Amino acid sequence: MSATDKQLAGNQRRTLRAMRERLLRMADEWEELDEYARTQLTELADKAEEVAIAITPEDQP
Repeated sequence: MSATDKQLAGNQRRTLRAMRERLLRMADEWEELDEYARTQLTELADKAEEVAIAITPEDQP
């Protein structure tokens, strides 16, 4: 991976993790109102983290 690829991956990983945090906060707001919405938002947050891990360059933990 070139430096530019690593920078792109790093920027997108940070964005995905920020999105994940926002999705989890949204899920918390639905906790007492709608279990389906809460579950869907939590699953979406989990998927965002999966993608963040998948785009991590091989030489980074």
